[in-house]
Amino acid sequence: MERRFHRKSWRRKSCSICASFCVTPLVNIVLLVLLVFMCPSFQQPVGGAVPNFTEFRFATEPSSVVVQEGGSAILDCEVQYSGQAGRPRLEWVKNGDQIPLEDSSRRHMLQNGSLYFQTVQHVKGGHSDQGDYRCAASVHQLGTILSRKARLDVAHLPKHFEEKPKDLFLAPGDTAAFECVIRGRPRPQVMWYKDTMRLRPSEEVLIYPTGTLEISSVSDRDYGHYTCQAEVPGKSRTSRIGELRRASPTDSKLQGIPKFVIRPHSARVVRGETVFLHCVAQGRDRRGNPPIISWLKDGTTIVTSSNNTRVEVVGAGTLVISHVTERDAGVYTCRAVNLEDSEDADAVLTVLVSPEFRMRPSNKFAYTQSDVTLECQAHGVPPPVITWLKNGDVLQPSDYFKISATGSLTILGLVDTDDGLYQCVAENELGEVQANAQLLVLGEDTPIPTTPATRSFAALSAGALYAESHMMAPSPSNLRAVLVSTRFVTLAWDLPDLPSKLPATYYSVFWREIASERERVSNTTVREFNIQGLKPQTQYEIRVRAYNGQGPSQGEAKLRVTTHEEVLVPSPPQNLQVQTLSSTSIEVIWEPPLEPKGTIESYVLIFYKVGSKSEEDVPVLGPSHTLDNLDQYSEYSFRVVGVNENGPGISTPESLARTFSDKPSATPQNFTLEVTSSTSLIVRWEPPPKKAQNGLITGYKIRFRRKGVRQGETVVTDGNRNTYALTKLRKDTEYQVRISARTVNGSGPATPWNSATTYRDDLDESRVPPRPAHLIAQPKANSIVVSWAPPPPHSKVLVRGYVLGYGKGMADVFKHTLDTNTHRYVIENLQPSSEYVITIRAFNSKGQGPSKYETVTTSTEMEEPATPVMPPMGLNAHVLSPTTILLTWADHSLSRAHKIMDDRYYTIKYRALSGRQGKYKVINATDLNYHIEELRPNTEYEFMVKYVKGRRESKYSMAVRNKTEETAPGSEPRDVTPVALENNPLAVSLNWQPPARPNGQITGYLIYYTNDLHIDDLLWPMEGVVGDKLSTVIDKLTPDTTYHFKVQARNSKGLSPRSKAVTYNTPKVSNPPASDDGKDQGLTTNVIIIIAACVAGFLFCTGVIVVIVCLCVCRGRRANNQNKSPPKMTKIPASNMKPPDLWIHQPSQLELQKMERSQRSESSASVATSTLRRGSRGSADQTDDQASTLDRRRNSFVGDGGYPSSGEERYQPIQPRNLIRPKPIALPVDAQSGFRDPIATVSAAPNGHILQYGDSPGGPMPMRPIYPRTQYNTQYSSAARVNAGDLPHTCPPAASKVLSAVDEDERDGCHEVTGSMEDSFNSRIGYVKPQQNISPYKKPTAPVMSVPSKGQRTPISFNSKSPEMKTKKEESDLSKSLSTEELTAEMANLEGLMKDLNAITQQEFVC
Repeated sequence: MERRFHRKSWRRKSCSICASFCVTPLVNIVLLVLLVFMCPSFQQPVGGAVPNFTEFRFATEPSSVVVQEGGSAILDCEVQYSGQAGRPRLEWVKNGDQIPLEDSSRRHMLQNGSLYFQTVQHVKGGHSDQGDYRCAASVHQLGTILSRKARLDVAHLPKHFEEKPKDLFLAPGDTAAFECVIRGRPRPQVMWYKDTMRLRPSEEVLIYPTGTLEISSVSDRDYGHYTCQAEVPGKSRTSRIGELRRASPTDSKLQGIPKFVIRPHSARVVRGETVFLHCVAQGRDRRGNPPIISWLKDGTTIVTSSNNTRVEVVGAGTLVISHVTERDAGVYTCRAVNLEDSEDADAVLTVLVSPEFRMRPSNKFAYTQSDVTLECQAHGVPPPVITWLKNGDVLQPSDYFKISATGSLTILGLVDTDDGLYQCVAENELGEVQANAQLLVLGEDTPIPTTPATRSFAALSAGALYAESHMMAPSPSNLRAVLVSTRFVTLAWDLPDLPSKLPATYYSVFWREIASERERVSNTTVREFNIQGLKPQTQYEIRVRAYNGQGPSQGEAKLRVTTHEEVLVPSPPQNLQVQTLSSTSIEVIWEPPLEPKGTIESYVLIFYKVGSKSEEDVPVLGPSHTLDNLDQYSEYSFRVVGVNENGPGISTPESLARTFSDKPSATPQNFTLEVTSSTSLIVRWEPPPKKAQNGLITGYKIRFRRKGVRQGETVVTDGNRNTYALTKLRKDTEYQVRISARTVNGSGPATPWNSATTYRDDLDESRVPPRPAHLIAQPKANSIVVSWAPPPPHSKVLVRGYVLGYGKGMADVFKHTLDTNTHRYVIENLQPSSEYVITIRAFNSKGQGPSKYETVTTSTEMEEPATPVMPPMGLNAHVLSPTTILLTWADHSLSRAHKIMDDRYYTIKYRALSGRQGKYKVINATDLNYHIEELRPNTEYEFMVKYVKGRRESKYSMAVRNKTEETAPGSEPRDVTPVALENNPLAVSLNWQPPARPNGQITGYLIYYTNDLHIDDLLWPMEGVVGDKLSTVIDKLTPDTTYHFKVQARNSKGLSPRSKAVTYNTPKVSNPPASDDGKDQGLTTNVIIIIAACVAGFLFCTGVIVVIVCLCVCRGRRANNQNKSPPKMTKIPASNMKPPDLWIHQPSQLELQKMERSQRSESSASVATSTLRRGSRGSADQTDDQASTLDRRRNSFVGDGGYPSSGEERYQPIQPRNLIRPKPIALPVDAQSGFRDPIATVSAAPNGHILQYGDSPGGPMPMRPIYPRTQYNTQYSSAARVNAGDLPHTCPPAASKVLSAVDEDERDGCHEVTGSMEDSFNSRIGYVKPQQNISPYKKPTAPVMSVPSKGQRTPISFNSKSPEMKTKKEESDLSKSLSTEELTAEMANLEGLMKDLNAITQQEFVC
């Protein structure tokens, strides 16, 4: 409505804007003349023609009638119309036919519109006038309305009686009753005959409208044969003969427990009618008394009186309820009781109510493209079904016509054709009612009649166009669909950044189906909107326009969106019916879905007990199922889902059913007896447990007897009582009593016998009681325990209770009134070391008796020491499992044995620290340790404990933290979504979200997929994704095939449950890729792999042979040189051998050069590896776990023996080579089998001497050898050493990631193995522990050991002082900080070292 107001006002403004744009007066005059003729604001007042409603309704509607065949009948119909379009046209339709009835010789329509039948015909298998009739009234250009349905029935009487007279065997004085029940149209009239003589009602003979005959106090003249005759117009039926025979009063068949002659029958009565519930019983007790009949409603006794004539009991026990209301509905119980026992018979009374409107539809105006709701709500018993008609045609619910659960009709996106007459029809088994309303759909320029039509002309002002254009709302842009689903679309849009314009206050979103003219609109104040209720696989056109106080924006944003295709799952199964079979079983029946969308493979029956928190489901193959072992008298909810090859479909609405009741399965609770006098007892109890009642408790059966006597008496109480008085008992006699609960199904188990003895004499209450027999007071520091005995029994005075008084120094300052059964009381909150006076006296209805006194002094209070309580010490948290932590602590206030001998306890509070820190949880412990369970895996917790003893407590101890262990993910990955790839139709991008309970760091995902959903998912093909990536691409799929995908997460402890299967259909490919037989396909992947493996093997063998030959030649030359030269080690000339390329022999220009940032890249650490299938992308590359044989060289920087220990010296020959920069390197987890992950940190001293390649690839590479000046502070585990000798010797690549040490000879011949060694090297790199104290002149430094805790994985940590963390500026500063004295001393130190090293290495460089 608001949007249309702005649209009309903007049109008026646009006319005024156009007139004021031009500057010259002449142009303004011309524009003003044009605007007068073109703008509606100048020609007519705002408002236009106002539409009106027309009164059109039924003044008289037809009613159902029953006539005799051949008789006449009339169905009334009259219409009231206030329009000017002429007289309405009336027609009659029968049984919903669209063809109107035509007049005939027997039937014609009267002038007022009523239908008259001169002769009603009813021929079986032929023409019959019996049926449903409606009157239809139509007005041209207005519409059509239908009257309510009226039924014309022909009188009918069935051949058989439902209840016929039965033979009775009664003694004189008993009550006789005969039933005669037959259903007919209309209700038959029943007449009774005795020996062919018709009976008339009298004081002894009652004939009820239901057909029941009752004869009270049978005499000799009443014995004989009885028959009943039922009549309807034109037909009658006579029943069988029922004989009443004489019996002896002492006949055993007539004695004992009550037996029903007529049981009450369940009835369905229309509100306002009279109902008769018959109940007649026989059976005399030992005293010869007949049973007494009483009635209960829902377990409560019905009390009749002369003031309430609407409910009364007549005859032998018939309950009559006149003018029945809805509140009278319920379960009625007829109870027959005698001294022997009692019997119950139940009947259900259902009160039917004809449909009646609680809310009628009203006439409404509405604009096109808007939504409108026509209210309609009806009430009835059973609940009426609401149907909507438009112009006499039934409206079926659709995407644009919605019928709510209450019956209201909502029309979405109005169009002009929705204009017309709408009828709401409510129907149940008693009939139907209808109400109509008119809907007028208005155009955009038509005002609502409630809006005043005032005359308004636009005022023109100079410069108005410029001003208004800058005040308009900016036009939306970049309209896009953020999320598209099967039935909804989420939109978002932007606004241009125009600060000169006023901002938009709200937006209107329009959308319509491409194939429909019905457009809907909705408003929002934000730049996003969610359109709900769309059709699957349907294209929609969407428009967005902005509005502010000046009107709409000049432009709008448009978009076309196609919703996704819905998975072809079955529609809901039809006609769900639930039938109760017994107190523990229910049968559920349904029909197949209307749209199976494939083959229905099975059904899933979902049910739950009303009030429970969880559902249960049962797979079912057929269209029915019986559920057993249900709870008795419990209400259950059921729904059914069909399953086809695509999965479960849409569920049916829930249907409720209650199991039948049964006998109670438990006894009443808290059963007690109380003696009140010499002739009476009070019985008290509580109902059985709720779960054991098994139905509505209709009463309690109390059985009592004198002790030693087998026969007893029975009384039955109402179901809502919990006390009963047994009266007229014998004095000074012990009685045994037991009680049982009963439902409509019978009595449950009885309690054990309970005994009580009545008083010898009745107690007197004509005087006050004497004082209690004795009074005892036991004082404590802050309380006094008072006990007393009742007055002496010989006083024979009734005691109703006691009054206890006390006060400090005087009596009765405070008083407490107690019952007669209380003889002990504790007075609390007293002051220590104080004297109190206590009194006790008995009372009855005559008043209070004399008091008995006692004076006591409370004891001295023992003050606890004021020393502060120390909190527990040494709190430790030991992780036992992913969900359990053991807390231990020490209490120094205990003895050395640490045994708790008092009432102290400890309070533990803890909370989780990960994520949002929640509230503390508090638990108490009575020992020095406690297992805290049900914790979350992989979560850090904080714990504190304090000491509590009585009123004293310590502060909380210092907090201790620990983290629970990881465990396998507890839930499956979420939101698994397959998305097609535009550039590859045979590939799919699979996206998902991590599990809700990862229970640790997710290290990867496993993708399962198949095109056959029936095979076990363990046999599905599998692909892996390493790390925490949430998507992957599965390619090389088969065209036009349905694939099913499942995703499973993994961490270091295991695998998660698999996700639910999602379905993806690959499209059909018109030009599939060439087959394997094609000529241009080339080599397959397998062939390429085999060829590459052969070539690599050949090269490897060749390299091994060359190395062996070189070694042999070198050893031969060495032997020759040793024979020729003396054993004294001399320096080898430069012509035969290059001296060691040590730093001290290099020229000064070859100082350490700054390393480029591109040469500092750290080596990557492989955290988790997985061998993936061929079709997966986005996964990690494979890593080679086997070390290359070329990784170890004889002349390595450090030998294979590892680091020198603190007690040994090791000399290593040094060759001139480019050494690796000691970087922090991570070891692969899988390569370190048998060892725990170490904590290794490396830090270099300020003069960290390392080698690096020069900037020029062809020039000499200056280097700085590692000499004893270098210092490392290393913390590592002894099990995780990494030797320099384990590093591969490869040539430095052009853009080197890792620098390896090679000599010039090796550099020339290593080009062939560089590529093959790269993967092996990357898989083995780790922290390099530099050689320490290589110089024989320096004492070696023992490494610092740090062994990780057993059972824990310690992650590799990088020291912040690692050489890799240094920047260029730091290296430069370190070099500049060296003083000349330090360098001189260092050089002198190295001179002696180099002499020894040159002598050692002379023999090693012969070859």
